[in-house]
Amino acid sequence: MLKISTHKQHALLKKSTKVYGGDHFKKRKGRQTGRPISTQHTMHFVLRSKKATGAWSFLRHKAKIKQILEQFAKKNGVRLKTSANVGNHLHIHLQLTNRHTYRAFIRAVTGAIVMAVTGTSKWNKIAAAKNFWDGRPFSRIVVGFKAMLSLDDYIIINQMESQGYSRSETRFLLRWQSDPRFGPLRV
Repeated sequence: MLKISTHKQHALLKKSTKVYGGDHFKKRKGRQTGRPISTQHTMHFVLRSKKATGAWSFLRHKAKIKQILEQFAKKNGVRLKTSANVGNHLHIHLQLTNRHTYRAFIRAVTGAIVMAVTGTSKWNKIAAAKNFWDGRPFSRIVVGFKAMLSLDDYIIINQMESQGYSRSETRFLLRWQSDPRFGPLRV
């Protein structure tokens, strides 16, 4: 008589060590290791907030958020590749020059964005601005040329969505522009 194992097949596969934060590790139980950080490869970060709507929408503070990202990237030695402001979340593609620069960069950026968007300060505290971010920043190490191209396309899609295009329209435009018969993707 055969004994059938009750273990699932996916339990044999390794969990990805290149992804951290966001909805992946909401509880302490799932976080046995620290955030993977790479200085050899680029990284993709997502900062999300449900409170970023209406007057607090990131789209209303587009220039200020871009200035904050550039300022703290330069200060902390981080190479900012691209970013997309989608209204309630930000996509950031960057390269860390030193693994110790991540903590200072992300703390400064998240704090400065909250202060710029909500108008809080050391002297003007707003209770609603507390717990502004939904969770820890999502991060992923981008390994390989194909993954980097996919991330670049994903960020372009999000930039176009923030301008009012639907996801299907942006994917069509991106596919149409990348067709060699219509010229290069990025002009």
